[in-house]
Amino acid sequence: MRSTILPLVTLLLGFSLLQMSNGLQGTLLAIRAGLEGFGGTATGLIMSGFFAGLSIGSFVAPRLISSVGHIRTFAALASVASAAALMHLAFIDPWVWIAVRCLTGFAFAGLIIVTESWLNASVSSAQRGKLLAVYGMVGMASGAAGQFLLNLGDPAEFTLFVLVSIVMSLALVPISLSRVEGPRSEEAQEPPSLRRLWGLSPYGAVAAGLVGASIGTFYGLAPLFAQEMDYTQSRIALLIAAFTIGGLLLQFPLGWMSDRISRRGLGVGLAAAGGFMMMLTLPIPAPSGSVLLVLGFAIGGLVLPAQSIVVAHVNDRAPGSAVVAVSGGLVLMQGIGAAIGPLLAGWLLDVMGPRGLPLALGGFQLAIVAWGLLRMTLRSDPETQERHGAPPLTSNFVEGDLSREEHDPGKETASA
Repeated sequence: MRSTILPLVTLLLGFSLLQMSNGLQGTLLAIRAGLEGFGGTATGLIMSGFFAGLSIGSFVAPRLISSVGHIRTFAALASVASAAALMHLAFIDPWVWIAVRCLTGFAFAGLIIVTESWLNASVSSAQRGKLLAVYGMVGMASGAAGQFLLNLGDPAEFTLFVLVSIVMSLALVPISLSRVEGPRSEEAQEPPSLRRLWGLSPYGAVAAGLVGASIGTFYGLAPLFAQEMDYTQSRIALLIAAFTIGGLLLQFPLGWMSDRISRRGLGVGLAAAGGFMMMLTLPIPAPSGSVLLVLGFAIGGLVLPAQSIVVAHVNDRAPGSAVVAVSGGLVLMQGIGAAIGPLLAGWLLDVMGPRGLPLALGGFQLAIVAWGLLRMTLRSDPETQERHGAPPLTSNFVEGDLSREEHDPGKETASA
């Protein structure tokens, strides 16, 4: 495992800086939207704009990667995201912010596809859950750290927006100066296709969308939810951080477990527990600060690790020619879900008040349970043992004059 991660350190470091800045930016925009009086629906649209852009970018990014490679695509899109962060200062208008968030989402689609396709091409199925757990831990730890940067400035001023741009720009440095090249495959890469993703795993396709809806809704609207309950700025940051840290602490144990049992069954179990816990909060009119932090921690531990488990589940079934296409398809489904989720939850917040948020989140999680159980009745999971002994899809990294030969991934695509 150590030999697998070491060549990817610069990639993970750049990704961590991006996630740190994006975590700060999401909370900052939600708070600033509240200060500007945009309202729940408008704020939901702004948050959904990011994921709408994510969906569009999932089609374009694979073509960029095929044309100029992983590293150049990463550098170009990180620059776009850095510039977009400053554009929020030019016009304090919800419609402009929606457009700028679309641009940011477009850039992050490519950054996520670069990172996930690179990681998935570097590891066998027997280790995929653990590697993606490390990836998830890096992203969540960085996102949690980004929440604490909120205390370095006043959301009503320009300082925090500039800080977001600076950190995004610094994300370019590690990967641009690295001697490690991106993965290369002799096989022509397939274009992103939802039909192809559905053929590989109907459960994974739908679950990716619902997980995206859950995560996008929480990060997009939990700050507004907390504002409506008169939380202070520092307490809002703690709530988002508690959700993230809960996922961080359970990410690796659950990733390790997913390498040994059915990933689909594990995903259904986590969604059932998460949905049940969120529904328990509905009778509570206004949870105290400490109770809400505990709930945020527990729910994050159940919801966030599901993302990497779904990615690993689908990539177990993908041939080498579909690595980038699968990453693009998963990002597209996550983007669609995360675009619809905050919009629906924002409307519920306007109609029902704070209770609308746990109701929406619980509904998304229980939908994962229903779909997973239905798929289990239609088709059993491939045996877990089939994952072991499979080579990485590609492992052609070049560091100086050293290179590794590429492996043949095989063509098995068992649908689940």
